[in-house]
Amino acid sequence: MTARPSTFPSPAIAVLMTCHNRRELTLRCLESLAGQAHFNPANLFLVDDGSADGTGAAVRAVMPQATVIDGDGSLWWNGGMQRAWDAAKARGGFDHYLWLNDDVELLDGALAMLVDEATGQDAVIVTAATRDPQTGRTTYGGSVRTDPLRPLRFALAEPAGEAQAVDTMSGNITLVSAAAEARLGGLDPRFTHIYGDLDYGLRAGVAGIPVLLASDFGGLCAGNEPAGSSLDPAASRMERLRRGLAEDGRIHGRDWRRFVAKHTANPLRRIAHRAAPFARILAARPHPAGAGR
Repeated sequence: MTARPSTFPSPAIAVLMTCHNRRELTLRCLESLAGQAHFNPANLFLVDDGSADGTGAAVRAVMPQATVIDGDGSLWWNGGMQRAWDAAKARGGFDHYLWLNDDVELLDGALAMLVDEATGQDAVIVTAATRDPQTGRTTYGGSVRTDPLRPLRFALAEPAGEAQAVDTMSGNITLVSAAAEARLGGLDPRFTHIYGDLDYGLRAGVAGIPVLLASDFGGLCAGNEPAGSSLDPAASRMERLRRGLAEDGRIHGRDWRRFVAKHTANPLRRIAHRAAPFARILAARPHPAGAGR
């Protein structure tokens, strides 16, 4: 992605971030953010959720105008992002809110692209895809349903040179208009770490608010490594199943059950979605990137 000057007046954008013990990644993200059109350091709201590596102090040093909020380590992504959002709303006066993960390195012109593609629409959400810095593979972004019989099975959409409608999105680089937030509210507090972003996109669709994937990639972001997890292709089927059963009782598993319960009314489909992670292991089928569990 090349530098892209915005063709519209600069709106007020609150940048929302949460972090925990990833100081170097966080600072790299902020460095890429600092050069973006429409960014004002005084409009950064970052939650340092109990970092022991000095992340909060480092952010205060490089961006003293920013609002850095201390957490106790219990907020995770969903809680940390909502606390940042609440702080931004308390100040008020913003046209958009940008969700930004601290492991993203924004490409030149990313924020201007999001703003341009949101301009002209009142309530709208525009997300940008990220690609792996080593492989170039798309890692996060907008997602579309792939099977009407499995409404929580998604696949990543690829940037197509123009904004396109998607069913939901990840929260890595996502611009939410203030009008959309006024109708939808914030992130659902029932989620702890994941699925809050996917849930927000689905809620937008139900409310008739467009969710768009931006025309080009917005940043670099490595995907989560499967090593040591139930998705690790190097592990035996039985070892992956053992890991999957253990993961089911942890944060990701709990959030998945809440997500399924919220978005699946049909009890048989709910059971199928709940069982899908284990069925895929037993069938030795890979877990496609960007898909639901």
